[in-house]
Amino acid sequence: MAQANPLTSGDARPDRTSASSACDAFDRPDAPPFGWRRVLTQACHDLYGTKDVQDAITASYVWMADQIGHLTLGLVPTLLLCWILYLALSAVGIAAHWWEFAIVAGAIFAYWIKKELDDLKETRGRAGNVFPFDSGDIVWNVKTALLYFAIGGLFGLAAFMSWRWLLLCVVLALWPIAIVAFWWLRRKLAFQQAGLPYLYRLANFTSALEPALVEVVCRIANLRNRKIRLLEVLLGRDVARSADAEVRHMLITGPLGAGKTSLCVGIGTEFSFALGKARYLTVSKLVQLVLDGRGDGNDREYDDGRVLWRWRDCELLAIDDVDAGVSVQARDAADPSAHLIEPDTLVRALSAGGSRPPLDWLGRRRSVWVLGDAAGAKSWRRAIAELIGVREDEIAVVELAGKLGAAEPSLRARGRLVA
Repeated sequence: MAQANPLTSGDARPDRTSASSACDAFDRPDAPPFGWRRVLTQACHDLYGTKDVQDAITASYVWMADQIGHLTLGLVPTLLLCWILYLALSAVGIAAHWWEFAIVAGAIFAYWIKKELDDLKETRGRAGNVFPFDSGDIVWNVKTALLYFAIGGLFGLAAFMSWRWLLLCVVLALWPIAIVAFWWLRRKLAFQQAGLPYLYRLANFTSALEPALVEVVCRIANLRNRKIRLLEVLLGRDVARSADAEVRHMLITGPLGAGKTSLCVGIGTEFSFALGKARYLTVSKLVQLVLDGRGDGNDREYDDGRVLWRWRDCELLAIDDVDAGVSVQARDAADPSAHLIEPDTLVRALSAGGSRPPLDWLGRRRSVWVLGDAAGAKSWRRAIAELIGVREDEIAVVELAGKLGAAEPSLRARGRLVA
């Protein structure tokens, strides 16, 4: 191994146990970021790592716990009701038949179908009608839940009838259980390694945006309504296609509560679920990483029990609190307000006397910057363009107004795209 992997090094870490250390040996720094090796290593950490009261709960752990719950909710009610039916028929001297138990299992599964379809309807109703509703992911989520419900119910029915049937069902179900889990865990891994503060889908965004800006955001976020079919997943056809983005950089401004961070996190979430490598950073964290020279090796970064993408390898950076999000009163009466971070100060700090723009590699990729005070948008746009080595007109400016989720008809968002 050319370089030491922090997952396999001998240094004691608060997020490692003796069991998960054995799993770490399976990982390699040059492993495909969404391959079986990385997914299995993460699953091992989720199952055998430190307790969730000690470290942050990962999205992959939550997903696995959900599916175990779905299997159980299919298995236990089927076993219980089949047993009750068997006892009831035996009490009156009637022989039970396999098809009677199958009807019980089918009725339970029908209930879960209704429950999932009701949830899907409510989810559609909560959509903000600004960005396209990604029905592909949502419907596939419903299909996944029903698949695990069905497998759990099948296990319960087979276990009640014969151990041979149970063994056959387990063997036949291993592939769909594993391959569907792999499909989802790749997305969960991409999301949690982005370091986003929470999960937010753009379909839930409610502030109105001009159609041109909606299109720009969708392209930066690689948001498309992708149809996912069970048969294609079972055959291992999981190709993530990246959408071309004519405008790759965006500056989001607006008052407190307008939804700036939500829009930024939504872009990062959608990009991650499309198997893109995104990273969320505050501007202070970005400065720290640049000045410390961190992220120049092959090692990944750790934060709060999570493994994060190396920021220089990411295809999209989401930078929050660019101007620290607020204004403070200045002592000079001629200058009634001053920002905690000023554009020129940030440029000088990151440049540190270098001849090249400090983030010139980012100019060819994608970025989203969140600015607290819209009055400084012009200066920050110029500074960001200098930092990443692009022209000012290559950065879209989105100015949000109003409060996210407000019902007033005056709620609006406006943006400018400069050619």
